Amino acid sequence: MAARSNAIILFPLFIGILCLSFPATTTANSSSDVDFLYLTLAWPGKLFNLKIRCMPTTGEPALDFLVEDIKTYNSKTGKIVQNCKTTCQFYVNVMKDYIDELYAHWSDLSCPCNNGLEKWKKTWCTYGQCSNLNQHDYIQTALNISEGASVLNVLKAKGIVPISSSYYKLEQIQTALQSSLGSSFSIECVIHPAVIWPPMSILSGINICVSKDGKSTIPCPSSMETTSKCTDVVWFYPFTLNLLRPCYDTGFADIIKMPTEEYSAV
Repeated sequence: MAARSNAIILFPLFIGILCLSFPATTTANSSSDVDFLYLTLAWPGKLFNLKIRCMPTTGEPALDFLVEDIKTYNSKTGKIVQNCKTTCQFYVNVMKDYIDELYAHWSDLSCPCNNGLEKWKKTWCTYGQCSNLNQHDYIQTALNISEGASVLNVLKAKGIVPISSSYYKLEQIQTALQSSLGSSFSIECVIHPAVIWPPMSILSGINICVSKDGKSTIPCPSSMETTSKCTDVVWFYPFTLNLLRPCYDTGFADIIKMPTEEYSAV
């Protein structure tokens, strides 16, 4: 795994190149309303029996919890702060120093096969612009916190591994994560579609509360749920690359081009 740098690297802006824009849907909130970030790490093994997933065009994703998004929250209202600006500028070149980590740990497994760019752009434009961070630091925060939390390794260290032939008690998973993350997380599940009674759930992701400067995890507000749709019994389904549909139609070389020369600032 390539090392993730915490350094802030500034790239000059340039006209009409590598810049993507689209209008936001609302302007009801502002960055002053944001007092913490909420990182969602999705487990790719969820619901593979019901929904087709595709191999990213950039290559194999990590066999790990993957970044889904990182939302901006207001703890006083308990609501997401989003769409703070009427337009959004998203610069590909500012992600140059951690693009390989994005390919591996913030992959978009949806179909048709894609390179993940639209997912990163949507997260930045919906939530990131509401934060006090620039685009480079906002996206890197998700990668840094994900790496530091090392959720899959924490669970494995407590004997909780992905397996389809058995299940775990929700309390086991909570206890394992508390030993590492304290009160800074919540657990997401989906209801098992094939088990009618008693209902059982499938582990689908872990949410982590992050300081608004993106530098550390923090205790989640007491008003937030610690589990969502989780039953007392939780299945932790395996994720393997053969569950992903190959990209025969697009090939495997849709790597995002990065600038190599310098551009004048505007």
